[in-house]
Amino acid sequence: MFNFFSKSLYEIEPDAFGLDISDESFKFVQLKRGKNEIRLSCFSFGDFPSEVMINGEVKDEDAIVKILQSAFLNPKFGKLTSRYTVCSLPEEHSFIRVIQLPKMSLKETKEAVKWEVEQNVPMDINDVYYDWQVVQVGDKNINHQDILISATPKKIVDSYMSILKRCGLLVKALEVESVAVSRSLVPDLKTDGPALLIDLGATRASFIIFSGSAIQFTSSLPVAGNKMIEAIMGALKVDRIEAKRLFYDVGLDKQADGGLTAAALYPMVSDLANQIKEYISFYESHAAHEHALKSNVLVKKVLLCGGASNLTGLTIYLSSLLKIPVEAGNPWVNILKGNIREVPALPYRRSLSYTTALGLALSGIQKS
Repeated sequence: MFNFFSKSLYEIEPDAFGLDISDESFKFVQLKRGKNEIRLSCFSFGDFPSEVMINGEVKDEDAIVKILQSAFLNPKFGKLTSRYTVCSLPEEHSFIRVIQLPKMSLKETKEAVKWEVEQNVPMDINDVYYDWQVVQVGDKNINHQDILISATPKKIVDSYMSILKRCGLLVKALEVESVAVSRSLVPDLKTDGPALLIDLGATRASFIIFSGSAIQFTSSLPVAGNKMIEAIMGALKVDRIEAKRLFYDVGLDKQADGGLTAAALYPMVSDLANQIKEYISFYESHAAHEHALKSNVLVKKVLLCGGASNLTGLTIYLSSLLKIPVEAGNPWVNILKGNIREVPALPYRRSLSYTTALGLALSGIQKS
């Protein structure tokens, strides 16, 4: 059993750093808890060569281990002082769902969850590791309990564990990316209604609906920053370096460069908006776990994170299409006091690409 939700961390273990592994890159963050504050003590990032990791599956373990070992010894900032880690698991291979069970004893719940996993997870139960936790709904009058379950294929988990072990690390917990993103962006992990969190990375966009005190829905698409940059390269006949500059500095601004960059991006961003509308519509018509809401279940806010969320003009454009507020999230909201959005070593826009790693690192310093 793997602590996907970090619900059973050993008090005797030292703090752990957060390690976010994706197809093309990795990031890690270590936080230190002081008497009155949490501070950033170490962070770094790096790239993987093409095809060592494809769609969340390890293809060249030796290459990944070598790169990570070197990065751990030479961080971009600070010094890594812990061998314990909380590591991400790929969203595209993981399954998260809220189920409902009658109120029963812990032993009965464990058996019922196993049966529900067999019925709900689109994989053979013998081929997955799964974990679960009771969702606190705050309504004692309901006659059932909500259970958040998560499952990931054993072959994926085992390959990640092998990498971490070969790097000399001790695993405190493994977490699906959406869990870490939620911990980073949702203040005190509590909302008064559904919020859609969108993690826009280089190769994938992940969609997470968080409501109350739990994730309610997740999905992902293989569309994000890289394909948008490639669209700029093709339309404007520029190299990748210039296309990335245009992506971040010009983006959807029609007044800049004669609107050429914006024109190249609009089809993909419009398609992204349509996908968001579909996810929101599906959730609002299938929300069976919103006990605290007395009226219609409506997604009230969209929070963006991930490196590609820095596309100039994206929040304004999506807000106009979705007719609900869209803003960049604050991955420091549960770390820094006073609604501070950055630290000198890691500016705000850059920290958006560290959202998952910061959420994992925050889990690493929390005790059960």
